[in-house]
Amino acid sequence: MEEKNIIVTTTDLKENYEILGSLYVTEKIAVIPNEKETNKVLSVIIERIKRQCMELGGDAVICCRFSAMGEHSLSISGTAVKIKPMS
Repeated sequence: MEEKNIIVTTTDLKENYEILGSLYVTEKIAVIPNEKETNKVLSVIIERIKRQCMELGGDAVICCRFSAMGEHSLSISGTAVKIKPMS
């Protein structure tokens, strides 16, 4: 699959887009979380949600929400969208 720059944002986009679907990713934390481990897991879940978006043919994941499930996992959810060309 061709690598492309997928936007991941907690907000909406100003561009017109088509909604492709909802996405959700969870990643377990293997050790007691500290800042370094948390940032590492955040990077992993962001890359995984980008991959899911690409598989749907999307350009962005909007309205993302991050959440912790106790001390054992982090998750991200969002909406995959395809940006419409300007007319």
